Amino acid sequence: MTRPPDRRIHVIAALLALALLALGFPALDTSNVTWDAALGDLFFGQRYLSYFTSFDARYLDFAADPYPPGHQPDLTASPFRSRPWEYYPVANIVGAASSVLFSRWLGWLDPFDGFQAMNLGFGLLLVLVWFPFLARRLGLLAATTGILLLFTAPRLAGDLLSNPKDYPSMALFTVALAAFASAWERGSAGGVVGAGALWGLALATKANALFLPLVVAGAIAWGPWPEGWRGRGRTLLLALVGAGLAGTAVLVGSWPYLWADPVGRLGAHLSYLLTREQAMAPGSHASALAALAWTTPLPFLLAVALGLGPLVRRLRAGDRLARLLVLWIGVVLARLHLPGAVNFDGVRHFLELFPPLAAVGGLGLAAAARFARARVPSARRGRALAAALVAVPLLAQVAALAAVHPFGTTYWNELVGGLGGAQARGLPQAGDYWGASYRQGLAWLSAHAEPGSALAVPIAEHAVRLVAPVRLRADIDLLPLTSPARPGIPPPLLDRLFALAAARPVYVMTVRRDDWDNALTRFCRDRLVPVAEWRRQGGTVLAIYRLPPAGGR
Repeated sequence: MTRPPDRRIHVIAALLALALLALGFPALDTSNVTWDAALGDLFFGQRYLSYFTSFDARYLDFAADPYPPGHQPDLTASPFRSRPWEYYPVANIVGAASSVLFSRWLGWLDPFDGFQAMNLGFGLLLVLVWFPFLARRLGLLAATTGILLLFTAPRLAGDLLSNPKDYPSMALFTVALAAFASAWERGSAGGVVGAGALWGLALATKANALFLPLVVAGAIAWGPWPEGWRGRGRTLLLALVGAGLAGTAVLVGSWPYLWADPVGRLGAHLSYLLTREQAMAPGSHASALAALAWTTPLPFLLAVALGLGPLVRRLRAGDRLARLLVLWIGVVLARLHLPGAVNFDGVRHFLELFPPLAAVGGLGLAAAARFARARVPSARRGRALAAALVAVPLLAQVAALAAVHPFGTTYWNELVGGLGGAQARGLPQAGDYWGASYRQGLAWLSAHAEPGSALAVPIAEHAVRLVAPVRLRADIDLLPLTSPARPGIPPPLLDRLFALAAARPVYVMTVRRDDWDNALTRFCRDRLVPVAEWRRQGGTVLAIYRLPPAGGR
């Protein structure tokens, strides 16, 4: 395949980047701060940024509050501020800096939207690095369709707007592997070390990057080495050691929590990761492969299926990118099936699988277009058919995204009957598992609730409490009912809630997440009619109820 001119690649990359900003920036106000972000991501991002910009050790005393009164955002209510081993530094620091830029300095966004705006930066990184990388090796059509498949998949679009850990992890994982592949092709020892530093950034964003070296090792072991590395085995070994040291240095250097005892605290973090299975309720577990099959749009899956033939042909021809894609997909899928591995929340824990899958999908659509042009006798009709074979799947996926927007992470495909079908089957996390839709509920309550109302949030209350000073009308009282670590409401608090309904309006706002159901969510769903409800694909995303006076229970 003839390599397309760099000028055309850069022009298309710039257009894709502008489209991402034009569509993504206005959509930032559609998503609430999500479950994990409210638990600790925002808190630790703020603390680490404050430390690195002042080197004031008070910011590393996580139990203290060194900020002056009135500091925004006020994150003192973050429930997991005492669990620093769970929260990585890089994406959270970038998010905190993004919040300062867009909220405090420019005044364009509230501090929480400012934090989540960082994902647009990571999206731009993907476009400006991954797209040119693919275009030079697969051609413009395959690269462009691959990027469009990636960014219009509903779950990934939802994560772009609301996920402060898995989306940055996906972006940095992808960029680090692209950097290694480029250095491997060029015979650049310095490039390998630089890729190691990028791996460190990915590792300091999420532990998924622990498996990236397996992809690198497979690429080195598979097939003849590039010309630039032949006879330079010792240099390669030194470069790989340097890459490992660079990545480790970036991880430790960016994470102040580790500094007092790097070995011990890294051990505590790894222990936390290895015991996740024990902390998960059985009803929360979900098959990773089933989640992939049921929450990925059918056009995306079809494109990947079409791409398997071209991928195999490239493998037989010794194409290094094809080998990288196969290794990448294989390592991620193997990780998901290791003993003790758990999966929940759909596909968000393995987003790094989607860039290589989308690249294979781009290969498939480009191959379908070439087949149409070659087999249709009329050149004009061949071009029209080729354009249709590319455009129809992409437009169908865009339509799927539009049908669930702004609740992209609630998407389920036709294989299970959409969100409604998934809820009817009782599939884990069939609904708004992270509380992103509370943004719409808060706006409705601020517009419609009577003065002096009270609000109960039986699932992910902490994600509402953190933003309530900014997004909930001041006269509406958010009642303390739940713990973020486990489902359920203590019976005495539930009794008081129903008694309170005799004296003032009491609203219950809850996302649909059946594995976190409790007595209040079941009462509302079984006995009451929502005063407001947000539905997609025949299923419930978010509902608001008004409690009857005491005795209506």
